[in-house]
Amino acid sequence: MGKGHRLAFILVCLVGCCYADDATSDSNKPTGTQTWIDKLKKDLLVNYDRNARPTQHYNVTNLDLKITIRHVDIDEENSIFSMYGWVKMTWSDNKLKWNPADYGGVDLFRCNPDAVWKPDVVLYNNARGSDNLHYGQTNVIVYHSGEVLWVPPTDYHSFCELNLRFWPFDYQTCILKIGSWTYDGYKLNLTTSEEEPEIDIGVPNNEWSIRKVTTDRNTVFYKCCKEPYIDLQYNVTLQRHSSTHKAIVVSPAFVIMLLALSVFWLPPQCGEKIVLNGITVLVVTVFLIYFAQQLPAMSGNTPLIVTFYSMTFYLVAISTILSVIALRITRSKHCHPVPGVLKSQLDGCLGSTLRVGSAGQLEEDKEAAGGETPVSTKQHDWCRLAVLLDRLAFVVYLVIFAFSVIYFSL
Repeated sequence: MGKGHRLAFILVCLVGCCYADDATSDSNKPTGTQTWIDKLKKDLLVNYDRNARPTQHYNVTNLDLKITIRHVDIDEENSIFSMYGWVKMTWSDNKLKWNPADYGGVDLFRCNPDAVWKPDVVLYNNARGSDNLHYGQTNVIVYHSGEVLWVPPTDYHSFCELNLRFWPFDYQTCILKIGSWTYDGYKLNLTTSEEEPEIDIGVPNNEWSIRKVTTDRNTVFYKCCKEPYIDLQYNVTLQRHSSTHKAIVVSPAFVIMLLALSVFWLPPQCGEKIVLNGITVLVVTVFLIYFAQQLPAMSGNTPLIVTFYSMTFYLVAISTILSVIALRITRSKHCHPVPGVLKSQLDGCLGSTLRVGSAGQLEEDKEAAGGETPVSTKQHDWCRLAVLLDRLAFVVYLVIFAFSVIYFSL
């Protein structure tokens, strides 16, 4: 072949290559109204199985999970903790990789979450039975490297063991336990890159505030299987706002104590003592009915404030009995003197300490009456005994209420 023929052959080859490149480039371009993203999705998802984990069976898929808490609430009647927020899940999908240069520089696209594989991460301690639809159907973001980002709004409802012993000043710790339902740790490695969840409260709860949130990563081996199963456990500690409860529940408790104590300072022959006790019993009963409506029936941790009102109910009942006894003592005509043992207490240290008067008080009353004895000595001693009973009951009740306040405030 001559030099001229070789030169012509080279030119023909170069022109052919150029036409071939142009033809390939034209065939890769979108046609009609199709965009680069339309073509990219078509090429990536044409044979894509969204039910199969997008890697070889012997490889592990690493899932990074983060939580943003937007709102919390507790249903005390059903012992259910609710958390509303966002869950950020990131994993790698080997089937969703491409070269941006081949698709007009597109380096990411968004698609319906049902179009791609998603990890079956659910709430283990779910309070909604078989309903595990925790996440909203927001789009996933797919990057050219194969990384998939899904940030759906989240609605978690978990069972929470409540301890209402210190209601309404109580703290509650509720648990969210999240993990894969079918994939073991060899297939899906669940991790979190944050030390604690982000708290970004949108609408504050009027009753509860978040005090602390901790995260634990657990690896569990079940009896049925030899493979490990991984879960993330979020421990959310909540504090109840008690300002309203303090005005409704705590403040009246001090008023009830004052009413119960003031009964013993009325004269022993005063019938209004029983009336005042009846009013106090009525008030306590109203509060016990209020507690029955507000608080769930729980065994083992009855609120201390309820115990206090119940105790006060019994104490007022005993106070009424003592008032009846005092009225009986002071209004009856006694033929017999006060027994010697009780008489010695009236004239001794106990009577002096409680200031129930003395035997000489009768002489003073006699002089004030112009030499006439207003009451007999026996009747006077019985009245002093009724006063002693009231003063002694006052001291006992005061000690009981003081210890109750100290114990409940600890």
